Amino acid sequence: MATRMCRGLAALLLILPSYVLSTASTLPPRGAGPNSGEDVYDYIVVGSGPGGAPLATNLAKAGYSVLLLEAGDDQSGDITTQILQLGIPQFTNRWDFYVRHFADDATQLRTNHLTWQRADGSLWVGNGSAAPADATLLGIYYPRGATLGGSSVINAGATILPSRSYWDSIGRLTGDRSWNADNIRNIFKRIEDNHYLPPGTPGHGFTGYFDTNGNNGTIWERAPGTTAILGAMVSELGGDPADTISLATRDINNVSPTRDQTPGLYGLPLHANETWGRFSARDLVLSTLAAKKPNGSPRFPLTLKTHALVSKVLFDTKKPKGRGRKPRAVGVEYLEGQSLYRADPRYSPSTSPANPPVRTARARKEVILSAGVFNTPQILQLSGVGPKSELARLNISLVLDLPGVGTHMTDNQELPIVGLAQQPFDTLPSPYDPPGLVCTFGFPGDPCIDLWRQGLGPYARAALNTNAFTLATNHSSPPGEVDVLFFAIPFPFRGYWRFDAVVNFPPDPPTTFGLSMVKINPGNRAGTVKLKSTDPRDTPDINFNIFSEGATRDLAAMREGINFGRRAYEGVPAPYGPVLPTEPPLGASVQEEEQWIREQSFGHHASGTCAIGRNGDPFAVLDSKFRVRGIDGLRVVDGSAFPAAPGAFPVTSTFLLSEKASEDILRDARRRG
Repeated sequence: MATRMCRGLAALLLILPSYVLSTASTLPPRGAGPNSGEDVYDYIVVGSGPGGAPLATNLAKAGYSVLLLEAGDDQSGDITTQILQLGIPQFTNRWDFYVRHFADDATQLRTNHLTWQRADGSLWVGNGSAAPADATLLGIYYPRGATLGGSSVINAGATILPSRSYWDSIGRLTGDRSWNADNIRNIFKRIEDNHYLPPGTPGHGFTGYFDTNGNNGTIWERAPGTTAILGAMVSELGGDPADTISLATRDINNVSPTRDQTPGLYGLPLHANETWGRFSARDLVLSTLAAKKPNGSPRFPLTLKTHALVSKVLFDTKKPKGRGRKPRAVGVEYLEGQSLYRADPRYSPSTSPANPPVRTARARKEVILSAGVFNTPQILQLSGVGPKSELARLNISLVLDLPGVGTHMTDNQELPIVGLAQQPFDTLPSPYDPPGLVCTFGFPGDPCIDLWRQGLGPYARAALNTNAFTLATNHSSPPGEVDVLFFAIPFPFRGYWRFDAVVNFPPDPPTTFGLSMVKINPGNRAGTVKLKSTDPRDTPDINFNIFSEGATRDLAAMREGINFGRRAYEGVPAPYGPVLPTEPPLGASVQEEEQWIREQSFGHHASGTCAIGRNGDPFAVLDSKFRVRGIDGLRVVDGSAFPAAPGAFPVTSTFLLSEKASEDILRDARRRG
């Protein structure tokens, strides 16, 4: 049922015509460890998502032996992970986390998208006032990619660069001049393979590995209702709605010096190839493993182990007499087996092994954690690195008191502005499709998959989610920069819950429209990731503590965005308009509306749990070169490292982070010899 419902959502997304130990090994490790069967590599990278995969492949291509550990499967044979429009998280490629938004139970229970588990094991979604009597609260559903390629295999694919000031701010924070917008843009140019702009367009690359694609305007000609709403937004900002289609193809990643201060309608590029096949971090790993020398042997010394759940980092803590020395990371311990982590939907106490095999691997040079914003701090804390009081609570031997581990988490808060139009929203069929074509969204016999393999059909075209509208509110920080982003879709995106859950929302009529609003540069960094137990198979305790910091500015900016959306709805011309705003509820006071925003907003772009920071900051986990402070041979390279939310969508920034870390690590390796 879950798969059917997942693909049911894929059907909704299509109206936007437009997620046994498997080991792939290359060169054997050079040398063996002190224990029987222990492998030794130059580098060990934990996690194969946008943080770990580019780094692991870059190190291997530089000639260093690399072990890449991934807890999930390789799902590259699943067609739904190959076609961007079918990329809905499946049981086989995700981990299901349940998080809190607030420490206060009363506030938490007013959230409409809470997931509860009933006595029969079924799931129910709704707020506490309507929860069934036999239901136990799980929390707010927060899925993460848990497969080769990480969340880049299950995400929507939005590809937007943060502002120039974001990268420059890291340079100012750390005093490291390599952190600057021009340098990061050059990295982007080097890795991008752009499929939607003329070759040679300034600021873009056309020969890299990171596929990007965008709409060419034809989708808006076939979607008059959505185009009418986008036109009303253009008009509300003082533009000419006659220009809507051309504006909706504009490059949001342009190099104009005023790009970050120029609100309006743009195209939303996605990480997809020329036929809208999904690009993910998985592609980098598989292509590197597949590369061969003329004699047929592996070209690069990269070893991939899937179904490898890392339980701890191993340290050498001995201090030679007369010399002070930091602890040094020398390897990892991992559990071997499928679906061992309890966030895996396939995990079952009755079928999962109680005592899976425990393996170790050693690193000659460094261990790099790229396990994600939740799991990287979990691994560090299980290893004895983190807030001393938290580790003492669970009797974990302290390696290093590092209070920033698992703290200062942030997220982009999102909220739909929902309205009812005067008639349903339809997308006209393409004249290039066979008459009567019906897509079945990945089910066997889907004719649209066969067309996609030929570069044809609905799956090989841009969808309606390739629009973005930015706004600079009176509360933006830095002042004058865009701080709210909308994407316009003919249904309300209210958050996440599992597709096999019963949802306590009335069905939306076919005239429903949603302006999905994303808060850029959120002020809150009060989220935490804490251990529940010393069992590495347990999920951590995750609380975003949303709007605990910077609430005055963020709430005011989101209210301004809501009011902009309402005014745009009122300006939609017939036959679709005017559109009646229905959510957030009309007629509320400022206080009531801010309460609605607090309680009904959501996020899925967590970052910052092991953040880069300035020297002397006790909560700075990393220095500017991704090194864990106070420990040798250990770095963190994933979304945990960001000192603040990287723009509206984190995936592209994480690829760039990985590329920059690759440069830093290789420079250190060459210097040390």
